[in-house]
Amino acid sequence: MRRVLVIIAALLCCSWLSRAQVNLEEEFFSLPDSVTHSYLDSVKVNIAAPNNYWMLGVFGGASVQYGYWNPDRYVLWQPQYPVFGFSLVRHFTMFGIFPNMGMEFGAQLNYEGYEFKRNGETGYRFTESGAYKAMMTVPEVFFLSHFHLDMGEHFKVMAKVGVYGGYRLKIHRVLDEDYVGYEEYEQYVDAFREYDRRLSYGVEGGIGLGLMFNPIEFHLMMNGKWGWSSFWRPDYSSPYYYRFGYPLDAGVTFGIYYQLTPRYGHTRAQLKRLARKMAAGQQNP
Repeated sequence: MRRVLVIIAALLCCSWLSRAQVNLEEEFFSLPDSVTHSYLDSVKVNIAAPNNYWMLGVFGGASVQYGYWNPDRYVLWQPQYPVFGFSLVRHFTMFGIFPNMGMEFGAQLNYEGYEFKRNGETGYRFTESGAYKAMMTVPEVFFLSHFHLDMGEHFKVMAKVGVYGGYRLKIHRVLDEDYVGYEEYEQYVDAFREYDRRLSYGVEGGIGLGLMFNPIEFHLMMNGKWGWSSFWRPDYSSPYYYRFGYPLDAGVTFGIYYQLTPRYGHTRAQLKRLARKMAAGQQNP
């Protein structure tokens, strides 16, 4: 009899706990009558991913040409300007985790060339087609990976690396005094030779600083370019001996960019500001 009473008491206790749980769920998880299933299905929650935005800008500056050679030559840095162009930048959060990624593509008017200097001991100076100096105008397009790290609300550092391609459009040579007056050399002062290469391509990159005052950004970049296309066909002089010269250039540019879509930073200060606006109802999540 006692065992039966214990079983009955246990069943009553379980029934009471179950009812209490149902009442608790009804109390905490019930919704107003106006919030129907169809209403919930129609609600859209927009989540702003950090640093997912587009920007478009223009830049200008100057470049210096150096190059590397076979055989080795005494070379001077040769400045050329102006360099100018535009680019479109797409910032994104890779895998939903890394908010520092981006890609950049654009076009610019750049330069390539060289200037040989005399050997201080022998006085000898290399020439090509009788010229010790040449400057080429090269329109280029580029595609770069764009990395950035925001250091505060208005400051960031950047790094870029990628590929470029261009076409050597014009050339101007400066003849050595020993070759002035010879038609075979003077005819190529502003013309390419049959063994000159016009196509230019290689890798380029840079590092820089940025100031951000939404929706405007100011970028100061130091760039480098390593060409993979020699200025001329390496075996033009002899099929058994290669003479080549490749672009190895640097430059500085200053750019102004406009944010085409809203930018949401990922620094602590920016996230706090965004949270305050959301709490105050000034901005949707």
